[in-house]
Amino acid sequence: MKINLRGFLSNDFAKGVTLIAGGTASAQLLNTLLSPIITRLYTPEEYGVFTVYSSILGMLMIIGSLRYEWGIPIADNDAKAINLLVLSILILLAFVGVITTVLTFWPDFFLGFLLEDSILNYKYFIPLGIFFGGLYGIFLQWTIRIKNYKSISKTKINQSIVQNFSKISMGLFNFGPIGLIIGGVIGQSAGISTLAAPLIKDRKNILKSINKMEVMYCLKKYIKFPVFSAPSQLLNAAGLQLPVLFLASIYGTGVSGHYALANTIVNLPMMLIGSAIADVFYGEAATSGRSNPKRLKDLCKKIFRKLFIIGLIPLLILILLGPLLFSIFFGQNWYEAGVYSRILAFLVFTRFIFTPFGRIFSVFQRQKSEFILDFFRVILVLLVFWIANYYSFNSYYTISLYVLAMSVIYFLTFLIVNKVLNDEIKLRS
Repeated sequence: MKINLRGFLSNDFAKGVTLIAGGTASAQLLNTLLSPIITRLYTPEEYGVFTVYSSILGMLMIIGSLRYEWGIPIADNDAKAINLLVLSILILLAFVGVITTVLTFWPDFFLGFLLEDSILNYKYFIPLGIFFGGLYGIFLQWTIRIKNYKSISKTKINQSIVQNFSKISMGLFNFGPIGLIIGGVIGQSAGISTLAAPLIKDRKNILKSINKMEVMYCLKKYIKFPVFSAPSQLLNAAGLQLPVLFLASIYGTGVSGHYALANTIVNLPMMLIGSAIADVFYGEAATSGRSNPKRLKDLCKKIFRKLFIIGLIPLLILILLGPLLFSIFFGQNWYEAGVYSRILAFLVFTRFIFTPFGRIFSVFQRQKSEFILDFFRVILVLLVFWIANYYSFNSYYTISLYVLAMSVIYFLTFLIVNKVLNDEIKLRS
């Protein structure tokens, strides 16, 4: 089968995907090229601290604005979207305040629960990372609403440049884990001004649109996002981040380090194309999908077929050449990561072809279904690592079992999305 690339790129949807994918591709290429330098400037232990920090941040940042920002692209008009943006920022500030208070008075309990005491020295970088990461996410949703995909592409590149060169610069001066952490925070904040520029430029009209009653209206109207989407996304993030912590606990930091590197590299296709398609798909679905679910379902079918074919390429490469490529690119010490990449390639393939369609839950406000799926996902993760620990599985069997469980979840998500679309089509027929 051949992909009709010209046909695939001959519409606004594909142009949006191309813009974001281009920016993401450049950013990920830079990350990949510079990662061997970074791994040689920092010890595995230092990199481990940063990995734990990133895992904590990855879970908490998800609920920084209680997912109210996801309502910005689907708001009825720009005035409501602006008030929703303001509401999201206010909630983010409150959340950061709560996290800062908890880390100030109960740091041992909070971070001890997350299996890592060494992060205590860098605890105040957690709320800082949540704030900048959350702020970027809020303005990203506004940019998706106005379909300014060029700006999104630009920020992806800026983030990569700033983050990598910050880490390298501080690594040269032996900053240790704080160099990686500061580099991550700076990288997250890069691009906020670019995304916010249209709002700042039109600030007089924007300020006129902000109304306390409208903010309260948005608080109630989009209540399903904090009630279902925020917990659901938290569970989703936990499903992705907990394996690193569990692997470190069961097998040691060596295994978790190899797993983390393998997981980062094999997810490049997902970051390169999958996330871009998911963002643009949500923008298209939010503007026209609700009124024409039949057209949206047809779009899902077309995208699925193309993603399936595209996803086969990295899958086959990693299965055949994973250990060899990791040894050449990262050094012989990272051969084991290449072995893990073979296993993880199957999970990334299923995530790549199914993930974009999960946005359907938000478009039709079926957040409850999404929450149930993500709750089931975390239960499966906990079950996988309990079984692995109880039966003393080696790391290969454990990671393989995890991949199988998560792949089942992604396939089940796709089936439920199709049911949601069919139900919406029936309602309008």
